[in-house]
Amino acid sequence: MSDLRRIIRRGLRRFLRTEDAAVAPLLGLIFLILIGCIGLAIDTGRSMVVKARLTNALDAAGLAVGARVATSDFQADAKKFVSANFKANYAGATITEVTATPNSDKTVISLTATATMPTAFMKLFGMPGVVVKASTEVTRATTGLELVMVLDNTGSMSDSMTSLKSAANSLVNILYGDNATARNLYVGLVPFSQAVNIGTSRKAWVTPSSLLDSTNKYYPDLWTGCVEDRANGLDQNDDPPSSSDAKTLFKAFYAPNETSNNYYYPNTWISRNWLGREIVSVNYNANPRPLGPGSFCPSEITPMTNVKATVQSGISNMKAVGSTMINLGAVWGWRMLSPRWRGGWTGDMASNGLPLDYNSKNMTKAVVLMTDGANSFSNGVYTAYGYLSEAKLGTANEWNAEKALDTRLSTVCTAMKAKDIYVYTVAFNINSASIKQLMQSCATSTSYYFDAGNSAALTAAFQTIGASLSQLRVSR
Repeated sequence: MSDLRRIIRRGLRRFLRTEDAAVAPLLGLIFLILIGCIGLAIDTGRSMVVKARLTNALDAAGLAVGARVATSDFQADAKKFVSANFKANYAGATITEVTATPNSDKTVISLTATATMPTAFMKLFGMPGVVVKASTEVTRATTGLELVMVLDNTGSMSDSMTSLKSAANSLVNILYGDNATARNLYVGLVPFSQAVNIGTSRKAWVTPSSLLDSTNKYYPDLWTGCVEDRANGLDQNDDPPSSSDAKTLFKAFYAPNETSNNYYYPNTWISRNWLGREIVSVNYNANPRPLGPGSFCPSEITPMTNVKATVQSGISNMKAVGSTMINLGAVWGWRMLSPRWRGGWTGDMASNGLPLDYNSKNMTKAVVLMTDGANSFSNGVYTAYGYLSEAKLGTANEWNAEKALDTRLSTVCTAMKAKDIYVYTVAFNINSASIKQLMQSCATSTSYYFDAGNSAALTAAFQTIGASLSQLRVSR
């Protein structure tokens, strides 16, 4: 640049020394103006190119920030994305400021960026640099999400339940952010073991006679909410229960009173009333769980809700009991998302007309299915399929029964995916290649399957799923 400056000055001196015409000073001025215009044009062109590049980087940042539903610092995220998309020292320009300002409900984000570009020619005239500005606005059209977390609550999770609760809460925090409630976001929870607890308030779904013993009074008071699943393939579909069709109802889960589960002791005594008539009284005393009629019954499901604290409470209440029947958790997750069950669920699902129809505009349905082990059906263990010896799965052989459970899981996963439900699966601390393959084939695709070998990986998997679900919630 110093050589160019010397050439221009030398040319000006020679031109001004000429005596060929009296117009030399005027021509010199014109030459200066011409050089200035050329320099201005070149630097202006450079600044326009920088502005175009800055605008593109800002647009990309706006789309990225807009997709981050749970972001709490729009400014920091915007600066990071602008820097990533604006090549360092492009045309010598340096980004000096980036702002991102959301409106009150975070549906519109206004972004600006400022960069300083050194001039190539105009600095000869006292202008060493120019300021380039760009602005954009992104409108976030937030779609709805119906999500059910189907989580392994079996006894093998005893040492890892704290980690599971932390991982599940991390996903909830990503989706809800700092909000106590979220618009068009509904999250449910299905803890499972060898049965699923639908809650004692849903007796209408249960065969009435299965709630009673021979005295017609004992069982209803001690039913814990777990149910046996249905026969004839109804344990693999989303047929809703109906009082007019007995086969669609569920049988109350009552672990028999036996040596290993001796949970009640009838005490009989005789007293007399004021007329002198004898009165026979019978008293039953139930032992604390996991013993009792609900032996190894997990915590109650949480129907989908847009209230963050309700989901967190359901997670907090989870406990590790019983053996593993993954298919039971999966089918109840599907039932919570199936529009065929609309009107059967209570709470926020009832007040919001949930679940919505499949493929409803601006509504996504998803399941997160997590387990730490293989399906299990051992002799002498009472489950949602009764005892193994009853052969309700078509066999009394343990190995064949467990394969039947695997097949049922695959059937349910395939059915959900056919309804465009996104299925995320997490295999936690599992060494068996066959179980991992089963869980991977259950997922929507290989990218929706996570092999978490320890607690840190479990949390990372749930966080990645949370970020993915956030992306699904935002349409740009």
